[in-house]
Amino acid sequence: MNEEQDYLLFPEELPPTPKEAMTAEERVRLMANIADALRATDIVVLDLRPLTIIADFFLICTGNSSIQIRSISDKIEEKLREKGMKKLRVEGFQDATWILLDYGDVVVHSMAAEQRAYFQLEEFWSEAPRLELDLVPEPLGLRSSLPLED
Repeated sequence: MNEEQDYLLFPEELPPTPKEAMTAEERVRLMANIADALRATDIVVLDLRPLTIIADFFLICTGNSSIQIRSISDKIEEKLREKGMKKLRVEGFQDATWILLDYGDVVVHSMAAEQRAYFQLEEFWSEAPRLELDLVPEPLGLRSSLPLED
């Protein structure tokens, strides 16, 4: 039996496909809400569309510990995977002082305060307009269940 026939017999094993097409802006807003629910601070979304083709948006946020920075990245990845979207790559997960999640048109930078102050991405991309965010308090009901310190 080939793989296509297996899917016909077991449709629950179909590979994930996007449940709904989300624009890059919708995705970055969802990511920002997830980061906010996990108590990330200084959440900023830079709209890079007028400046470069490397990405449409950068989401930049600060975590207070490596555990929190990993949790933010893990939860973003989990929620997007549920919607059928996979990251292209991840960098920095082991050290967790700056984790980069690359979704092609949206790049997430979850950073420790020291890394953020040193690399100053907002300053480097100072010409990029900031996306106005309407963060919803505790959209995932996660605030009370996450460790925030190493």
